[in-house]
Amino acid sequence: MPKYEYKVAEVKPDGFWGMTIKPEAIEAKLNAMALEGWELVNTVDFTAFQSTANVIFIFKREATF
Repeated sequence: MPKYEYKVAEVKPDGFWGMTIKPEAIEAKLNAMALEGWELVNTVDFTAFQSTANVIFIFKREATF
């Protein structure tokens, strides 16, 4: 049975109030992680304190240990 390792990554918001997350930033993060062999398994989209937008990505890949 394969073993996996997991990684959590965040895309930081832009804009004056920190409420804008550009699709280009998400695409860049996903492509960078894919080049390292990571597969996206889940996302969490939340707004903290109703002032900052955040997107958290959860990735996995087969463990090498």
